[in-house]
Amino acid sequence: MPDGTDLEFYIVHGKEERYLEYKRAMIWTNDLTKVKIAKAMMAMSNLNDGGVIVVGMRENEGMWVPESMTPEQVASFNHDHVADYVNAHATPSVQFSIDPFTLDGNQFIIIRVQGFDSFPVICKLPDRAGDETLDTGAIYFRSHRKVQSAAISSDEDSRELFSMVIEKGFSRHIERFHRLGLVTAEPAGAVDSARYEEERADLND
Repeated sequence: MPDGTDLEFYIVHGKEERYLEYKRAMIWTNDLTKVKIAKAMMAMSNLNDGGVIVVGMRENEGMWVPESMTPEQVASFNHDHVADYVNAHATPSVQFSIDPFTLDGNQFIIIRVQGFDSFPVICKLPDRAGDETLDTGAIYFRSHRKVQSAAISSDEDSRELFSMVIEKGFSRHIERFHRLGLVTAEPAGAVDSARYEEERADLND
């Protein structure tokens, strides 16, 4: 995932990725908005490095372009209000930031979601609005197979998530031993992150 400070990148990229989801301009007080955003946030939180949701885009011939938002829509995405709803439906709580952002006169909301710390995020409370649902017990995820936020439904995705849980737990123990001076090697998480970035750079060359 690109540097989280590069908010412009998420808009001009124009193509959904595993870590990047676009939404049409919407207002938070709408029930359908709440369900859609909560599902996307839970799915992003179950990725190793989290992800980003950009509100204020529309799809045009396979690419996503700015649709912009009204000042009322932007103002409705209050962090506390979003957190109250999302974390009433998610356990453990989703950690995130909300940034209003303006580019070329268009207004957007950019939601940056952190990856889970110890345990994956599970939906604990159901809700429904239109054709969208939040289902109790569902683990929302963004698969390599199809770029969308949906409940895990394949062994492949389950194995990937379980592997992340194990790796994160192992990394926490190594970091703790490192702080205590019991090991002198670089913490596993730092090594894994560096290796991941090197491999991703090779793929983009």
